[in-house]
Amino acid sequence: MYLDIETYSPRKEPSFEDKIILIGLEIRGDVRLLKEWESSEKNILSEFYSLLKGKVGKETVTLIGWNLVRFDILFLTYRIWKHNIDSLANIFEVFRKAYWRDLRLCLLPFNKYRFKGLSEDEIAKKFRIEHPIYSNKEISYFYENRMFKKIEGHVVSELKFLSDLSWKMRNIKEAMRVFESRE
Repeated sequence: MYLDIETYSPRKEPSFEDKIILIGLEIRGDVRLLKEWESSEKNILSEFYSLLKGKVGKETVTLIGWNLVRFDILFLTYRIWKHNIDSLANIFEVFRKAYWRDLRLCLLPFNKYRFKGLSEDEIAKKFRIEHPIYSNKEISYFYENRMFKKIEGHVVSELKFLSDLSWKMRNIKEAMRVFESRE
C-alpha cells in the first residue's frame, strides 16, 4: 500500500495544527484519494484509519511512502487523536501492527547517512523515474485558490513515484550503482 498525505500549511514550516487535506493511497494498483474538501478532515482520517485498522488485523500490511517516519506517521497519529477518532493507545497499536517502509530512510545508507541529496527530484533523476508534478510547497497555494485538481494530480504522481522507486530499489545493486556514480 503506497501512502501520501498532503496538508494545508499556511506558514513556512508545517505545524501539528495544520490540517490534512488529502490522503492518497494506492492498494494493488487501485488509487484512492480521500479529499477533505469533499467532506471534512475528520471524515477522511476516519476512513483511512478504519481501512488500516481493518486490514492490520487480518493481513500483513506494508505502507510505503516518502518521509513517512519523520512526517506522515506522526501527523496522522496526532490528527486522528486530535479528532477523537480513537484513543492514543489504540492508534499506536494499529500503527505498530503495520509495516512502514520509508523509502527516503532506506536510501540513507547509500548516501553516507546524509539527507542532503535525497530530495524527491534528485532521487527521480538518479533512478531515471518521473518525479512528482508540482512541489509540496505549492499545495497550500493550490488549496487556498481551490485548485483541487492540481493537488489530486500531484498526489497521483507522488504515488506513481513511490511505486516506481520501490520497484527500482528492489535491486540493491542498482541502488548502490546510482549513488556510487554521483561523485
